[in-house]
Amino acid sequence: MTMECKRISCSSTTLVALLCLVTLVNAQDSDLLKPNYDDAIKRLKYFDIGKALTLGCDVTQDGLELSWSKDGKNVSEVESLKGRFSLIPAERKFIITRALETDAGVYNCSVPKLNESRSITVVANVLVKFESTEVGKTNIVEGEKLSLHCIAYGSEPRITWMIGNNSYKASKDRIVLQEDERGVENALLTIESITLDDYAEFTCEGRNDATDVTGKPATVTMTVRVRGKYAALYVFVGIIAEVVVLCAIILICEKRRNKTEIEESDTDQSPDQNKNGYNGNDSELRQRK
Repeated sequence: MTMECKRISCSSTTLVALLCLVTLVNAQDSDLLKPNYDDAIKRLKYFDIGKALTLGCDVTQDGLELSWSKDGKNVSEVESLKGRFSLIPAERKFIITRALETDAGVYNCSVPKLNESRSITVVANVLVKFESTEVGKTNIVEGEKLSLHCIAYGSEPRITWMIGNNSYKASKDRIVLQEDERGVENALLTIESITLDDYAEFTCEGRNDATDVTGKPATVTMTVRVRGKYAALYVFVGIIAEVVVLCAIILICEKRRNKTEIEESDTDQSPDQNKNGYNGNDSELRQRK
């Protein structure tokens, strides 16, 4: 920057001289404070909810005190941060050990002595999940109403739904997308009367400014299984048929067993015994005569 300004004849006009001065001042300012951005162009720093958030701001000149503020207010005066952060002056760091969704905002590292500061836009990565009553997959009967709620946390999440190979960013045909009580657009998905063709994987995808940088959106998937209206009736009929067949088999087996026992009983009796009806021996019969 300095060499370029030397090449310009600053005495040529007053306007050019002023431009040279502003350029030199800005170049010096940009070298004084150097925040640890994740995206320097957007001055962005992102974090995962529930994990540590560390903001750094290098000061190129020695002996200068660094101050931190959030949304224009000193961090020590922010009620939601009390007892949750620490400062490491030697390393020029501001640390929140367990960051919350509400910790997102605009932070400033500044050198009050020189009235210099740099802003850092802190964004919470998106986290999505289904309601606790919706576990991994759901079974629904054809014609019933399907309602899915994708709960999204993070800074200004944007929800997109994937149903099979189709993507939905707004309501279309039978797919109705609505805002939830948290104000997240498209968080609620409704199909008033589901059909067998709706048997598919339903994926909720969450994005925001942070995922635009990382390229890693948050996703959660549920398999929706649709059963026909008469599926339960078919099962019932099948059970009844099995019972009838089983009873018929038992009845046939009993009849065959009884017939066999009768035949064996007739075979065990001798012809003379059947004729005279006497079971004694021949000698006893002769003596009596």
